[in-house]
Amino acid sequence: MLFLETEDIKYSLIKQIGNGSSCTVYKGYPSEDPSKFVAIKIYKEKCKTFYNKEISIHETLKNTNLFISLEKYGMGYIYYKEENPLFINENNIYKMEKVYYIIEEIAENGELFDYIYVLKTGFNDKICAKIFLNIVKSLQLLHKKRIIHCDIKPENVLIGNDFNIRLIDFGYSEYVSKNNNIIHSTSGSDTYCSPEIRRSYMEGYDGIKSDIFSLGVLLFVIRVGKFPFKYSIYNDKRYRLIMEKDYESYWNGFKKENLSEEFKDLINHLICYDPDDRFSLDEVLRHPWIIKNSNYSENNENNKDNNYHRVDEDVINELKYRKNYMNTKS
Repeated sequence: MLFLETEDIKYSLIKQIGNGSSCTVYKGYPSEDPSKFVAIKIYKEKCKTFYNKEISIHETLKNTNLFISLEKYGMGYIYYKEENPLFINENNIYKMEKVYYIIEEIAENGELFDYIYVLKTGFNDKICAKIFLNIVKSLQLLHKKRIIHCDIKPENVLIGNDFNIRLIDFGYSEYVSKNNNIIHSTSGSDTYCSPEIRRSYMEGYDGIKSDIFSLGVLLFVIRVGKFPFKYSIYNDKRYRLIMEKDYESYWNGFKKENLSEEFKDLINHLICYDPDDRFSLDEVLRHPWIIKNSNYSENNENNKDNNYHRVDEDVINELKYRKNYMNTKS
C-alpha cells in the first residue's frame, strides 16, 4: 500500500482516481481517521511549477464555494510499505520519494466525462443547460480574478458528493494583468484548443476568448455526446465550414441530434474562428437557450458568484441514473 508522510499526519493512498501530466490523484484518508476520505494530489519535484500555480489559485479562490476546497498542502514523502516478510528491511519500507502534495475535498461521484462517455450520449437541453450554467459561473469568477483556466474539458469538471458541479485543475492556468488578457500558453487538450493557440501563440492571444472557445466545445460535448470537430484547423472538414461561416452546411452534419436553433446559435457564437466574434460570458448568460432551459436570472439571489453552485433535483436524478448505469458497466 502507498503512504504519504506529511509534517504531522500520515495518509493511506488506497486508489488512483486521476492521472495527468503534472500530478497523480489518489483517494485516501488520514491514518487516524479511516472514515474521512480525501483527494490527494501528488506532484514530483520536477512538477513544482504546476504545484505552486495550483496552490496560488486555490488561495485566490478560497473565499468562494464554487470550487473544490483545499485542506492542506506542502512537501512530504511517499512510500510503499511491503507486508510480505520476504521484502521487509529494517524500516519495513520498500521505496521512498520526496514529493509535493495537495489535500482536497474528494468528489466521490467522479468526472463529468464519465457520465457522457459510458452512455455514449449527451444530456437533454434542460439538464445540459443547468450543468453548463454552473461551469459558466465558475469560469466567470476565474476571469474576474484575472485567471485563465487554459484546460477546460469534461475531465476537469467533477461531480461533487452532493452532485453539484466543480471546475478543477489549475496546473495550466495563467494569470493576466488588469488591462491585458494576452497569454502565450500552448497547454490544453487538442480537441478543445482554440485556433489562435495553434496560429499565434508566439505573438500571444486573448486568453479569455480562448477559454470561451473551449467552453463552447465543452457545451457541445455535454449536449451531443460527441465532439463538434476533431481539430480547429482548416484541414478539418467540419471546422473548415465554421471558418467559412457556412453554418447551414455544418449543422446538416448533426441532423440526427435534433438540436434546437437556440442551441446552434449559442454554439456558433462560441466556437467561431475569429475570437472577436465570440460571446462574452455575460452574453452567454443572457442567451435565450440558457434562460429558457435553466431558469437563470441575474436578479436571483442564488445566482450570485459565491452562491451559485446548487443544481436542481432533476439534474441530481439524471446524474444518479447515469452513475448507476456506469456501476453496472464496471
